[in-house]
Amino acid sequence: MNRYSLFLLLNLLALTLCAQPSSLKMVDRLPVDADQFWGVDKYQRFYFSKNNVFYKTEDKKKFQFQDLQLGELESVDILNPLKILLFYKEANTVVILDNRLNEIERVNFNFIPDFKTVDFAGISKDNLLWIFNADLQQLELFDYESQSTRSSSLPLNRNVVGFRSNYNYSWLRHPDGFMMYNINGSLLEEFIYEKVVSFNNYKNQIMVLTDKQLELISKDSKLKTSFKKPEISFDQFYFNAENLYIYSDKVLYTYEFNIVNN
Repeated sequence: MNRYSLFLLLNLLALTLCAQPSSLKMVDRLPVDADQFWGVDKYQRFYFSKNNVFYKTEDKKKFQFQDLQLGELESVDILNPLKILLFYKEANTVVILDNRLNEIERVNFNFIPDFKTVDFAGISKDNLLWIFNADLQQLELFDYESQSTRSSSLPLNRNVVGFRSNYNYSWLRHPDGFMMYNINGSLLEEFIYEKVVSFNNYKNQIMVLTDKQLELISKDSKLKTSFKKPEISFDQFYFNAENLYIYSDKVLYTYEFNIVNN
């Protein structure tokens, strides 16, 4: 093999590793009357909202939470099923619920000593929350027991339009792509990704929905697995280690697929 042929082979292998094609197999479809589907926890319990009431289904039981004074439910974090986070952006308030959807904590950022306007919020370790401070345009790790900021990023000069997190990392989406941060507020990586419809995360991976496909991206963004987009209209989806859940036209579709372990 000459040097040119070896060069072509190495480049072909690199491209194969960076974008591994895969397929999805539909294994279930379930009628669900909801306005918003929030996800499925590790115990296979489903979370959704209808008329601004938050629901959890467990076997044949259904639990619910509602507080009309808080306005519209903006986002939900089910990373820890024992500490479910509801974020009400209009009220600038986070509510934390137990596994029966009983309220165990409430943080109104209008009334803490260091007032904050919060655009996004998520669960982190122990008593910590990820929040995006709209006043300072920075990501913060906030201790809701001491009502103090543990760490923060440098101020961002981009318009943040999306947010996802786990215990150790968070991803901020801007119009041109994503930025990934650790719990110390350090920017680990920034990568370009255009025409994003929505995205979600599981552990240290994110899945990105575009007009044409779904793409699973590893923590360091070097390994990408592409899936042909199912022929249904949707923008609400959730995934875990084994399944992709898509909510479309009052039906929850479950697709089976394999995720590369990192």
